[in-house]
Amino acid sequence: MMVRTCVALAASTLFAGVAHAAPLTADEMLKQFNVVVKGDMTSTSHVDGRTYVAGNLQGGDYVQHASDTAKSAYAGLTVGGSASGNLHVNGLGAVVGGSANGIIVNTGQAYVGGSATSSTFNGDAWVAGAATNVNFNGGGYAASYSGTNNNRPLASTTAVMDAARAAATSTDFSNVINNMSTKLAALKGTEKAAVDITGNKVTFSGTGNANGVLVFDLTTLDSQIFSSNIGEFAFNLTNASTVIFNTDNKVLSLSANILAPNSLGSSLIWNFAGATSVTVDRTFVGQVVVADGTFSNLGGANVEGGVYAKAFNQQGEVHLQQFSGSLATAVPEAETYAMMLAGLGMLGCMARRRKQA
Repeated sequence: MMVRTCVALAASTLFAGVAHAAPLTADEMLKQFNVVVKGDMTSTSHVDGRTYVAGNLQGGDYVQHASDTAKSAYAGLTVGGSASGNLHVNGLGAVVGGSANGIIVNTGQAYVGGSATSSTFNGDAWVAGAATNVNFNGGGYAASYSGTNNNRPLASTTAVMDAARAAATSTDFSNVINNMSTKLAALKGTEKAAVDITGNKVTFSGTGNANGVLVFDLTTLDSQIFSSNIGEFAFNLTNASTVIFNTDNKVLSLSANILAPNSLGSSLIWNFAGATSVTVDRTFVGQVVVADGTFSNLGGANVEGGVYAKAFNQQGEVHLQQFSGSLATAVPEAETYAMMLAGLGMLGCMARRRKQA
């Protein structure tokens, strides 16, 4: 509770007085972010695209492929709490709500809401607290300095910093991830979606509907599919641009090889609804949703897609396979349902009038 309170205080101090940007939908989140974590994240690897961590972040390299990362109002890395531990941002800048210790922002502007220690900023940077042993290689500001040179002081935050700060608290990502997972879990499995388990191989087969949506309900099979007995996943998918896999087990582990091109990850969403722990130790393909638990990719297992979880233990790379499907076609928003109901109501009124006439 104390940690959450400190993170909340850091964020409220950091973004006080900054106008908010428009909040993101689930579709926009999946397209703009490679990783979104509701709590804390630890990393010994790298993320190709944009990352958001609501809690504290330790280690890792971020925005390895800035030119391939979708445009967004958000910085390349946004951290609500503190950032520390041999952490590098290689593109699109950073916003840190708490303190920064041992971080390097190689490209882009940076804003730190707390203090900065043993850190390097190669672009313009604003440190709201004290700067100790910090390299300001662009324009810089800190409340106080120790062992720090600042040859080009900033008089105020820049427009780029302000825009990234405004975006940083514009979306309640915890709510977006929770709602997305809940709505996906409520979808019925597509009638002819088939799962064949033969030996150590699982084959997923099916055809998408008119909108390209294909849903696999794995809730009665997940303990068989995600087990040490399974060594391969294969896919026979037709006309499917948004493929959703729903499970409901609390703890799941996978060691299977994915027999599919990495690009398939842009179409797949693995919704581990209700899971408290999901672990993979082989390359995993798709967008991984663990709204209520920790996702771990161990032993250098890469993710060809994205990670959207309560917590993330990253030991393998997360590569950009940007979601290319549409959640709006799979799960209509409340406004869409309202319009449909209104339309049905109008049709009913017209039918009654015809009968009266």
